[in-house]
Amino acid sequence: MGTNMKRLSSLSLLCSLVLASVLGGGCALMRKGAAQMVSPMASQLSEGLMHQNDVELVRDGAPAFLLVLDALAEGHPTNPSVLLAAAEAQLAYATGFVDKTNRARSKKMYAKAKTYGLRALAHRHKRFAAAMDGPLDAFTESLQEFRKQEAQLLITTATAWVMWIIANADSPAALGEMPKVLAMMERVRTLAPDIRQGGVDLFYGIYYTVLPLGGGRDLDKARAHFERSMEVGGPQYLLNQVTFAEFYARYAFDRDLFKSTLDAVVQAEPDVPEYTLMNAVAQMRARTLLEEIDEFF
Repeated sequence: MGTNMKRLSSLSLLCSLVLASVLGGGCALMRKGAAQMVSPMASQLSEGLMHQNDVELVRDGAPAFLLVLDALAEGHPTNPSVLLAAAEAQLAYATGFVDKTNRARSKKMYAKAKTYGLRALAHRHKRFAAAMDGPLDAFTESLQEFRKQEAQLLITTATAWVMWIIANADSPAALGEMPKVLAMMERVRTLAPDIRQGGVDLFYGIYYTVLPLGGGRDLDKARAHFERSMEVGGPQYLLNQVTFAEFYARYAFDRDLFKSTLDAVVQAEPDVPEYTLMNAVAQMRARTLLEEIDEFF
């Protein structure tokens, strides 16, 4: 059976299991069995998407996948693996495919990803669940219970949370949640500093760039974090390079650096199967940013 047929068969089985376990209301044993089977299948489908180089195909097909994961997450609200898959899917789609001007949709998707992530973390540790809505000190202390194998769940949740804050930048209440996000990312940095191709340093690079002037913005720190993220990710992982240009070069008003970095991304031909989709999205974003260069400088 060909690769595409295998994926179609997996998707059909996935949908059937979701219908049986969520909509059909079957016995508890069936629902538990469905969740156990769907968790690895969801990961396999996600991995399959990462090997796609047809961005439009993924853009058109991903909503059906999101609906399946949403249904499964609602049917199995305490399954961390399912919640993580649902959170990552919402986060990736909102970041890569939702129009930047459609803030209402972005807010909803980031909020959903954040909710799924926090729910999964709360299920893993009761102390975290109790501290989640409490003071910062108690929240930070609760994070010490998390271990290296949970770093991916932590970074996904922290990333969704900060993107939700950015999408709600006009809300003082949302901005007030930033210290908890920073505490979570600090725990990730302790547990797995190089996770997700330099994702921790990418986070701090953006953070030190977008802070207000006189309110913590530090472009030297930002550049150091971006450069480390690009070192960890390597030259064949293009997303970090695009983000470096979009944030650091733009905020530093360095048109030459902005253009040269994005030109290099557009011209790149990386042959790394696991980065195929992310690199295709990065190149698409680079072309858009180059078209807008006169608006930035």
